[in-house]
Amino acid sequence: MLKINSKFKLVFFFVFCALFIIISVNIPYKVLKVIQNGMYITESELNNIKNSNNAFISSEFKNVFAYDEEKDKKVKNLEVKFKLFNLFNIKNLKVKVVDNVNVLLGGDSVGFSLNSKGVTIVGSNFVLTKNGAENPINSSDLKVGDTILEINNIEILSAEDVNNAIKNLDDKEVTIKYKRNNKEFLTTIKPALDIQTKTYKLGIWVKDNTMGVGTLTYIKEDDLRFGSLGHAVADGGNGNDFEVQNGEVYKCNVIGVKKGTRGEAGEILGLFLPGKNVQGDVDKNNNFGLYGNMFENSEFLENKQKIEIGGRASCKPGKAQILTCISGTKVNVYDIEIIKTNYQNTANEKSMVIKVTDKKLLEETGGIVQGMSGSPIIQDGKIVGAVTHVFVSDPTKGFGLYIDWMLDN
Repeated sequence: MLKINSKFKLVFFFVFCALFIIISVNIPYKVLKVIQNGMYITESELNNIKNSNNAFISSEFKNVFAYDEEKDKKVKNLEVKFKLFNLFNIKNLKVKVVDNVNVLLGGDSVGFSLNSKGVTIVGSNFVLTKNGAENPINSSDLKVGDTILEINNIEILSAEDVNNAIKNLDDKEVTIKYKRNNKEFLTTIKPALDIQTKTYKLGIWVKDNTMGVGTLTYIKEDDLRFGSLGHAVADGGNGNDFEVQNGEVYKCNVIGVKKGTRGEAGEILGLFLPGKNVQGDVDKNNNFGLYGNMFENSEFLENKQKIEIGGRASCKPGKAQILTCISGTKVNVYDIEIIKTNYQNTANEKSMVIKVTDKKLLEETGGIVQGMSGSPIIQDGKIVGAVTHVFVSDPTKGFGLYIDWMLDN
């Protein structure tokens, strides 16, 4: 009798283990892990969720239509319950389903001219006073790379604003609000009276604009709003993002490429003329790129391919492509591989790891180079992200950003 019980227990144990393994293999871990509460997904991504059901894992869907003022569109609020054997809840969540979204595909090299909110300190100099040479910045907390936002509560938008704010001080200290590492601080500084010009000076050199080259990611067809770069434009040496007051976007002609090598990032060499042939306006710079609106007659709208959006729920390790420009103004398609997709329920520009596999692109650039940031990543006929960073230790590899994070700006 004891032998029978022992055999029965052994058989039961093996049956239980086999059943556990079979269930575990069939659980749609990607769906359960990637889909999060409050997440926006498209109708096609919803269908993929439904198709992930099997004999062990089932899901219930409850639809509630509502108007989402933040997104300014009609969305379908969906309650989803994942169940084991249609009995035990594994995970409950709510998602917002939108119609399949199409955008105009980028890949173009673009030039930017940006005017800042505030002025950035790029250097300091001595002021010749009746007491000899003085350097006022040395008696304050200001450093090269800081961004001056206000002087005596007066907003500073240009170098001229700095001069106007201190020209009639009568030898008084001023209070300066400045930014460092994207945090704001206050300090005081006493301007020095220049005996040659008879004007007060802070003894600093400042700039109020910046220019650069990047890659266009997409243009929304309905309102011509565009996204590019996939990461913030930084300015100064103290960790500040460049806060845009306004700016312009231009067609850019790529005249060469500095090839990337291990230990040294390469660079796209682009040429554009600020003030000539403006294609659109820039109004935002944040962690996910530069944004603005293209003009209705912009050359960037010519012969553009419409493509469906596919975000975190669509992106997966495997073969993919990027669109980018490495010569002239022509956009080409190059093969890459998505090595890893990162779990993210909060926005981050390092969403995936990619590797360039295209022999021609490797030969021409060595892989990912500066100026290629914003190049759209295509997988299974959808735009799923944008190139953001290169691995300096290995230029064939870099980071990409889920397109979800870009589209919300």
